Amino acid sequence: MKIFTLGSGSWGLALSNVLAENKNEIFVYARTKERLNEINFEHRAKKYLDDRKLNENIIATNDLSKINECDLLLISVPSKAINEAISEINRFINKKIDIVNATKGLEPTTNKRIQEYIKLNFKKEFLGRIASILGPGFAGEVCDHNLTCVNSVSEDFNFAKEIQNLFSNIYFRVYASNDVIGSEYGSSIKNAIAIASGIIKGLGFNENTKAALITRGLTEMTRFGVKNGAKKETFFGLTGIGDLVLTCNSISSRNYSFGYKIGKEKNAKKVIEENDQTIEGLYTIKVIYHLAKEENIDTPIINALYEILFEYKEIKNTVKNLMLRPLKEEKFD
Repeated sequence: MKIFTLGSGSWGLALSNVLAENKNEIFVYARTKERLNEINFEHRAKKYLDDRKLNENIIATNDLSKINECDLLLISVPSKAINEAISEINRFINKKIDIVNATKGLEPTTNKRIQEYIKLNFKKEFLGRIASILGPGFAGEVCDHNLTCVNSVSEDFNFAKEIQNLFSNIYFRVYASNDVIGSEYGSSIKNAIAIASGIIKGLGFNENTKAALITRGLTEMTRFGVKNGAKKETFFGLTGIGDLVLTCNSISSRNYSFGYKIGKEKNAKKVIEENDQTIEGLYTIKVIYHLAKEENIDTPIINALYEILFEYKEIKNTVKNLMLRPLKEEKFD
């Protein structure tokens, strides 16, 4: 199968590498001549994957019209760039094509889930079936053949299973699901909770605090998702607790590392202004905070994160106020 990947960052390249090792022909869009040459001649992308070697079935191109020679389009860009990505594709696409989305997060200008956004904005006459590859996975570990499990998620369950088979191999195992809403919200909100996990570690708190945060964070994810049409059981799976545990426990997570700096320096405004990386959780917090307010959904951790990151409230006081809320019965609703 010929597959076009839009997004030559770490996750896009890692997934492309899986597909290439599964004997598919992969074209990866590279904006710069330097990136194009590095992939094609060195078979590497050192900025994102250090010195790991990419499969030689991956061919970099700066020609977006190559999409029309392919059977499948893989999209793996930051959520804030999905608008530009779809606009660019629409300029060149001239055939119907199936899509696999690997972007986690929410589109920040419309508050839409990514599959929802693609369906609304991709040229209707050329939009085929759509699935997402979501779940716990660090790109470098996938390239190193660390055993990894993720989900293929589509409203069309048969297509979800096709994508499951396309990606699966001895080190990359894919499960199938049709709960797009739950999977996309879970994969987005976990980034927000990972920022909180980094903050508490930076403040000097340890495993008791992290255990409480992950558990109550999972409750918030589930509560928000179910009230927006998700299945409760999805949050006990790979795109729920699986992704949450991974990103809340590793310095390899951008969101966790970002939060850790804030907790350590106790100055969110300074860390945000100096940051030069895409932090998906930052956008997610803003979107979920406002949606939860509109829908009257209780999200105390998200609310506290919003106060710290967007209102620049004093971090220790915000954490203290979170702990001193009125006591309640534990419910997973």
